[in-house]
Amino acid sequence: MRKLAYSMDLAHLRQIKNDIVPALFTSHQFDLIIKKFSGKEMTPSEKNEFSRTISKKMKGILQLVNKQSNGIFIYGKERMIPERLQQASIYLKRFSRQFKNKHIILTGSFLYSKSYNDIDIFIVSKYEKEERSEGKFHINHLTEDVYTSLFFKSITKLCISNREIIKYPIKEEASLDNFISLYQELFNDLDKNFKGIRSTLREFLLQASFIANATVPDSLDLRNEANSIINLKNPKEIIKNIFINAVLIGVRKEKALSAMKQMLVSYQEVIKEYKQHAPYYLEVMDAFKRVISLES
Repeated sequence: MRKLAYSMDLAHLRQIKNDIVPALFTSHQFDLIIKKFSGKEMTPSEKNEFSRTISKKMKGILQLVNKQSNGIFIYGKERMIPERLQQASIYLKRFSRQFKNKHIILTGSFLYSKSYNDIDIFIVSKYEKEERSEGKFHINHLTEDVYTSLFFKSITKLCISNREIIKYPIKEEASLDNFISLYQELFNDLDKNFKGIRSTLREFLLQASFIANATVPDSLDLRNEANSIINLKNPKEIIKNIFINAVLIGVRKEKALSAMKQMLVSYQEVIKEYKQHAPYYLEVMDAFKRVISLES
C-alpha cells in the first residue's frame, strides 16, 4: 500500500482526543495512530490493523480536507512574498495536473526572495528520475524514502505542497566523514573563489545543525546564514568555528579524537609531497588540532 502522505501533529491530536474518540476512532485505534506517527516500531498485527482499517478511514478524512483546502498546504507562509505565494499556487496546480496522483512540492528562493535563479519543483513517486529544467522550473524526482531525510525536513519547512506533509522522524544518521569532506570542500572553494560555494556552504550548515542536534533550518535561514558568512572578511575562521562546535557538541569524544588524528596524519603526509601548499593545508588542519586540544 502507498505510504500515507499527510502529517500528524501529535500534540494537537492528543488535545482533540475527546472529539474523535469514539466518534471517529476507538481508543485502541487512537493509540495505534499515536504509535505510528511517533515513529515507534509496530507489531505485524498492528501494522495489518492500521493498513486494513485505520489508514483507509484517515485517507477518506484527508480527501475531505483536501477538497476544503483546494489541495494546497502552505508551510512558512509568514516568510513568503504574498504575490509569489499566489503565483506558486497556480504553478502547483499546474504540476499536480501534469503529474497526476503524485506528491508535488514547490520550494526555494522564488517564494521569499526578489531575485531567484529558478523555481524548485519536487515530485515524490516510486521511482527516481534525473533532474531536469523546464523553462524557469527546476524539476527534481524523488523516491518516498526522502520523507525521512534531513533534506526533506529542511525544504518542507518553507514550501507549498499539494498534500499535507507528514512529520516522519529523520532516519538517516549524521555522518562525521561527510561533514569533514564538506569542510574540506568549502576551504578549497573559498581558496579558488568557486561560484557554487553557496550551495556547498548551505549543505555544510545543514549538516552542522544535524550533527549538533540543533533545530533543522529552513531554506531561507540557510541562505541568509550562507550569505552572511561569504560576505565576511575572513569566512574561513567562521567555518572552522562552526565545524569545531558541531563536532564537540554532537560527536562522541573517542570518535572525534580518532577522526581528527587521522586527518592530521593524512595532511602531514600531503605536506611532505606538496610543500608549496603547506600554508593552505596548515589552515585546514587548524580545526582538527583545536578539536583535539579541546577534547583532550
